[in-house]
Amino acid sequence: MCNVGDDNIEDLENIKYMPVKEKLSPFSKCNKCREQTSSIVLRSKDKYCKSCFLAGTVHKFKALLGKHKLIRPNEKVMIVHKCGHPSTALLHFVKTGIELETHKKLHFDPVVLFIEDYLHLSLEERQDLIKKVEKEVGSFKFPMHFTASAKLITDDTGDTLKSRGRDLELTDNDSSIVHKFLEKQVNNTNKNDFWNIVMQKFLIKIAKQLECKYIFIPELSSDVASKLLIDVSLGRGDHISLNTGFCDSRDDAVKILRPLRLFDAKELALYNYLNNLEPVTFRIPLDNPYKSVQQLMKKFVNDLQVNYPATVTTILKTGDKLTVSNKLRNKCEFCGLL
Repeated sequence: MCNVGDDNIEDLENIKYMPVKEKLSPFSKCNKCREQTSSIVLRSKDKYCKSCFLAGTVHKFKALLGKHKLIRPNEKVMIVHKCGHPSTALLHFVKTGIELETHKKLHFDPVVLFIEDYLHLSLEERQDLIKKVEKEVGSFKFPMHFTASAKLITDDTGDTLKSRGRDLELTDNDSSIVHKFLEKQVNNTNKNDFWNIVMQKFLIKIAKQLECKYIFIPELSSDVASKLLIDVSLGRGDHISLNTGFCDSRDDAVKILRPLRLFDAKELALYNYLNNLEPVTFRIPLDNPYKSVQQLMKKFVNDLQVNYPATVTTILKTGDKLTVSNKLRNKCEFCGLL
């Protein structure tokens, strides 16, 4: 007879329980060098000392660029700058890589682009934000250009770039210009999708204007993982390799690269803290995470990553195995994809 559900358990002392994970000791050794005391914990189990963490972070960035070998010496690269830890860390990665005296130094010429699209802020806050961004990028001594999303929409002359932040004209009407531009879209999902494609086309146009063959965008691993699930949800599985891979080669003249796609937010925040870097911050709007597919997928990935640290890594590895099925088909005139 089957005894499942019976209460006649005779020997409770012989029951084996699952082992409990050992708590990390504050005096445990670094996983890399095995000598120094660890001071940084990533993904709940990876312990590093300060020197090993910084060296490993820089190596990860340079290894990803070196693996693909796309950028040739003295070519211009446009770095899209945004407020926050990813962009600040990206500028520092490039700065330290260029200043190296070894054969592993970076040999391209960076140009920084900042697009002002923080329309939920007041006019005074937006102007103050540009001043802070100009000061931050100026500390790295990179050439910089400013523009605004509203100017890109309304100006047909192509002369929207300013070399100084104070020369960029901002108005209280900028928000209404963007909303009117998107008002024909059916819902928020379509608005976000349409806006992302439009902004990408603007980036490629500006890169050609600045004679840059490559664009660096500060997308993290969680951003890429969310994009993959968004494409699947919207029936665009054929676009995953370009939208989430290291190189987006939909345009023949300009390639969009994601050099931070293997980093997470905590990793870069610690990197900035240990290098005494203070990124520019701004007030984040309180949006409903359920009003669009894009925001819902971001919330889903971020919430799942909290309890399951391997979530993003698994999604990225799955996406890397996906390729475009047929490159001979005609491309869409709007998004540039098949």
